[in-house]
Amino acid sequence: MKSNRWTAAAAAFGILVAADALAQRGALRGKLVDEEGKPLEGVECKIELQGGGGRATSMTSKKDGTLVKGGLQSGNYVVTCDKEGYRPLPLPAPITAFEQIELGTNTMYRLAPGELSEKQHARATELLEQFNLSADSDDHQGTLESLFELQKMMPESPEIHFNIASTYEKMGETDKALEYYQKTGELKPDFYETWLAIGDIYGKRKAWAEAASAMKKAMDLKAIDPVALFNYAVYAQNSGDVAAAESAYQKTLEVDPKRAMAYYQLGLISVSKGDTDQAIAHFEKFVEIAPADPQAEAAKGVIDELKRKKTQ
Repeated sequence: MKSNRWTAAAAAFGILVAADALAQRGALRGKLVDEEGKPLEGVECKIELQGGGGRATSMTSKKDGTLVKGGLQSGNYVVTCDKEGYRPLPLPAPITAFEQIELGTNTMYRLAPGELSEKQHARATELLEQFNLSADSDDHQGTLESLFELQKMMPESPEIHFNIASTYEKMGETDKALEYYQKTGELKPDFYETWLAIGDIYGKRKAWAEAASAMKKAMDLKAIDPVALFNYAVYAQNSGDVAAAESAYQKTLEVDPKRAMAYYQLGLISVSKGDTDQAIAHFEKFVEIAPADPQAEAAKGVIDELKRKKTQ
C-alpha cells in the first residue's frame, strides 16, 4: 500500500509540472477575409520566430476565417499566411506567456493581373534559366517549352510573346512568328523591335504595303534611327508611295549623312521625276561615299549618260 501511495503521489506531481509548463505558454487568435470582407477558409499560415531559430509550426484558417493557435513559447513571431491567387500576408505576433494575442481581422488581397505568387516566381526563375540555356544552345524546341509555360503564368507579357515570335522566326516558321509579333504589338504598341521584325518579315515576302506600314510604326517610335528610316523608305518606294519614300530617304541622311544607299535611291527617284541635275548630284554623292560599293560602277554609268543627255 505504501508503494501505491508513492506512485500516486509521483503521478500527481508529474501532472502538476506539466500543467505549469503549459501555462507559461501563450496563444494567438485572428481572422482572415478577402477584399469583400468574406471569410477565407483553408489558408495555411506558417508561424516562425523572427530572425529564425526554434521550430516552425503552422495553423489553418477555419470555415469562418478564424485562426487559433496555442502552446507557443514567448517570443516575437511572424505569421505568414499564404493562399494561391493571393498575396502572402505577413503578420507580426509578439507572444507573451499566459496571454492570447489578438491578431484582429486581416484582409488578404488577390494578385493583380500578371502578378506572380511566390511559388510561381520561383518556377518562373527556373524557367528563365532553362530558356537562357536552350536559347544559347539553339535548342528552339526547349526554348519554346520554357516560354509557353511562362506565358501561362504571364499571359499579358509582351516580352514573352516577343521571344516566342523570335524563336519561331529562327525556326523559319514566319506565320507563327508574325502571329506572336502582332500580339506583342497589341500588348505593347511602343515595342520598337516588334515593328522592325514585322516589317522585315513582310519585306522578305515582298509584301511592300504591310512592310511599309510596320516600319512606319517603328520610325514613328524612333525617328532618329537611320535603319528604321531607310527601311521604311525602301518599303514605301516599292509599294508605290514615292513621295513618302523620298521624304524618308532625306530624313535618313539628316540622321546619317554617310548612308550611301540613301543617295543612290534618291538618285533613282530623281531620274523617275526627270530631275537630271538632282539625280546627278545624288549619284555623285553615292560614288564619293562608297566608291567600292557593287553599285558604284553602275552609278558612274548613269552619271555619264545623264550628263551626255544634258549636252544634247
